[in-house]
Amino acid sequence: MPVAMARRMNEDVNKALAMPDVMEKLEASGAEDGGGSAEKFKEFMHVEQAKWAKVIKEANVKVDA
Repeated sequence: MPVAMARRMNEDVNKALAMPDVMEKLEASGAEDGGGSAEKFKEFMHVEQAKWAKVIKEANVKVDA
């Protein structure tokens, strides 16, 4: 994804997450720590990918085709 597009999307998402009604809904559903920089999101995704890959491998999860 082009850097400018990622930056714009990040800015827009952060604005939406800062809206009081959105914050209220997220808090009510138990969401944690929304928003931040694109770098923070990238790191989060890397950590999540590694975590769930380990779970899938250890549980021997297979895809039904």
